[in-house]
Amino acid sequence: MPIPCPSCGADVEFRSAQSVFAVCPFCRSSLVRRDVNLEVIGKMAELRADSSPLQVGSLGKIDGKAFQIAGRLKVGWEEGFWIEWFALEEDGAPAWIAEAQGFWMISRERPMNEAHFPPLKTLKPEDVLTIGPNQYAVDDIKKTTCLYSEGELPFAAPLGRKATSVDLSAIGGKFASLDYSDEGKFFYEGRYAEFNEFHFQNLRTLDGW
Repeated sequence: MPIPCPSCGADVEFRSAQSVFAVCPFCRSSLVRRDVNLEVIGKMAELRADSSPLQVGSLGKIDGKAFQIAGRLKVGWEEGFWIEWFALEEDGAPAWIAEAQGFWMISRERPMNEAHFPPLKTLKPEDVLTIGPNQYAVDDIKKTTCLYSEGELPFAAPLGRKATSVDLSAIGGKFASLDYSDEGKFFYEGRYAEFNEFHFQNLRTLDGW
């Protein structure tokens, strides 16, 4: 559903009812959706060139589910950055595709009672957490900052947003993460995947591809 940008008047489209944040593609305003109105909460910097082949609007299919990329979140930490792509599956369900140092991951948010989240201050690498039927090892704990966002996202991601990401892994290529931020605590679960498993379409044109 398109809503006029309060800064420039251009239509800003929300494909998902779960999306509460968007960046106006015309004036770069960071916008939070409140019912049928948009509130400006900042300005998004221009994206520095990167080598990702994906873009908002890319299509794909994995695990039998078709999807379309609706938003991008570029996350920085002390040793670099990675990219999270917000995808909407054909039934409207959200998913995340992570792209980091040549690795690809597909994950989806899973419900977890906040009381069951381990206190962040007690976690350290190599800890083992039992979450549902899986035992996950804590791979690393990163303090993160939003470097860039575009399209639509299910939470507010203005420039400079702070969070802490705890990466987890289990046998069989399983991947999970715990996200701690001012917006709350979130648990995502999925797996590592090869690029070709996503069957991407409508990719960016890059030299050498």
